[in-house]
Amino acid sequence: MSPSIDKFIPEAQEALRGFLSTLLGEEAALTIDAPEASSMEAVRSEEGPMLNIVGSPEPGFAIRLSPQWLPLLSKAMLGEEVRAGEEGYEDLVSELMGQAYGALRTQLSGAGVTLPDVTFKILAPEESFPEDLLPGALWKVSGHMEIGGETLQGAVLLPKRPETTPPEPAPSAAAPQPAAAPVPVAPLQFPDLGQETFGDGGHPFGLLADVELEVTVELGRRRLPLADILRLTSGSVIELEKLVGEPLDIYANGRFIAQGEAVVIDEQFGIRITTLASTRHADKAIR
Repeated sequence: MSPSIDKFIPEAQEALRGFLSTLLGEEAALTIDAPEASSMEAVRSEEGPMLNIVGSPEPGFAIRLSPQWLPLLSKAMLGEEVRAGEEGYEDLVSELMGQAYGALRTQLSGAGVTLPDVTFKILAPEESFPEDLLPGALWKVSGHMEIGGETLQGAVLLPKRPETTPPEPAPSAAAPQPAAAPVPVAPLQFPDLGQETFGDGGHPFGLLADVELEVTVELGRRRLPLADILRLTSGSVIELEKLVGEPLDIYANGRFIAQGEAVVIDEQFGIRITTLASTRHADKAIR
């Protein structure tokens, strides 16, 4: 058993359940099993056609889905069934994989896990995985969903890395050094500067009180490849990195000043400030 993988199975299951429930418009009965040791030879010997997907960067991973997943999800997403091998099915599968991975990435980020950017390659029907993909032992994380009296299967194949123990530091052979003499420390005293002024005329800062600043509240952000931007249409959903319940960032003229929570005031959105920016956040600005 791989503790590092098994630990985040509940988080992954929750993320993918939410994604599928939103897409299908009903509660998704998805279950993800505990990881099991396997190999590419064992995977290739499994019977029945599967939709195979390769993810990169190296060392990469692989996804296997029952063919019934594609017409089910395309019907919910496009209003018509698309099957493997038909025109445009690769783009559709890539879009679905990207959205599912984005949901998983957001969920795991809340658990302190940062997933890398990935790309997906959709293999042609009946095309097997490359010979050099995931050589040696691997972890197989299987899952299934019950819908309409049918069971849809799927699995993710991950490289199995050997467990390593960090080496203990070697004892130092250096001779002990004598303790340094204590250094006297005293607080630094500053004279009272009095009322702050600026300019040659010594005008008070109150003169700036009527200067208007543009206040911006950021709901969230997401970095997308150009290919995903070009595929956006009316009705497309862009999932933001901001989690539900997280405070929203508030900027004045592009400079971070506070955080707050969204409220409704007489049918209009508002923001209630919960935290003011500290000095160490003073250089944070809208990018």
